[in-house]
Amino acid sequence: MNLTRNDVCQTDAEKEVLYAELKKHWLPLCPSRDLKRKPLGLTVLDVPLVLFRTEEGAHALLDRCPHRNVPLSGGRLKAGKLVCPYHGWEFDGTGACTRVPGLCTFKPGPHHDASPVALRERDGFLWARLGGGARSGGPQEVSVPEPLALPFMNNPEYYSFVWKTAVRGSLLNAAENLLDATHTHYVHAGLIRTDSGRQTVNARIRAEGTAVEIEYTGESGQAGLISRLFERDRQRSFGRFYMPGVAQIEYSSAKGLTLLITAVMRPTSFAYQDIYAVITMKRGRFTNGLKKRVLTPFLKKALNQDIAIVETQQRTIERWGGESFHSTQADLIRPYLEQLMKGKVYDTPFEKKVHLFV
Repeated sequence: MNLTRNDVCQTDAEKEVLYAELKKHWLPLCPSRDLKRKPLGLTVLDVPLVLFRTEEGAHALLDRCPHRNVPLSGGRLKAGKLVCPYHGWEFDGTGACTRVPGLCTFKPGPHHDASPVALRERDGFLWARLGGGARSGGPQEVSVPEPLALPFMNNPEYYSFVWKTAVRGSLLNAAENLLDATHTHYVHAGLIRTDSGRQTVNARIRAEGTAVEIEYTGESGQAGLISRLFERDRQRSFGRFYMPGVAQIEYSSAKGLTLLITAVMRPTSFAYQDIYAVITMKRGRFTNGLKKRVLTPFLKKALNQDIAIVETQQRTIERWGGESFHSTQADLIRPYLEQLMKGKVYDTPFEKKVHLFV
């Protein structure tokens, strides 16, 4: 089926609105550990970036040499400078060109410089802001909060490990999939929940600032295999979303945290997300390595099931020329995700209580 002109305009308009909003925030790029001695090229919101590390810290530039537009990510580091692989132009962490080989004398000008991108390193992740930056004075910001804190990454009471994956689908649909409770009876049948084992639970929705949280209580335990093996007395669970792209699921018992899954999503493009899944558990009597080995096969199976359904959804959307969604009151998280991604800020905390049959 061919796309109609209206479908194309609608898709382009949605992309433009989303990109404009996401560029106001610090966008997650990758775990800090991924940036080692070599330059690292990656893409966010269709913008190619090159990351590199010097004694001054981590830096980001647009991945394009101003001389002949060769990707700088294919270059190397030399004495704290990023060297272009084509003609050897050298750039410092601000993007300033410091050397052009072959010239006896060189007076750099703005047209010789690469374009810097504001970068932050926090709690084991690198974050970039595409909405502004300055050469020597640092990023130009007006009331822009710092990147989202992930305190559990450095908390000695917890053990975390990271998986990298990706999904072909929009940021909105990928986030909804991770936080939606009503698909688990079918996509993860027997693994997380079963249709025959439904319970009536209390759901409290709280939205504040640029985040939304749903707290579930009254569920004695999910009917699936994961719950039976790894949980005994669940008391509460949470689904959370933080702009611009962090989705989080938390399970807790009377003894505290049981399992925390944090999906840090980098929107490579409108319909493709790179995802870093951070799995966090409380340290206990069992070795961390044993916990990881036992839990990993079950969580990876659930993750692969989610990826498969979101990519099937994306192919269907493209086949029909766009989305045509119809929601019910059971779709708890979707309205808040849509509002946040259109720029909604809950200056006054909002709260709502509902019942859900899961």
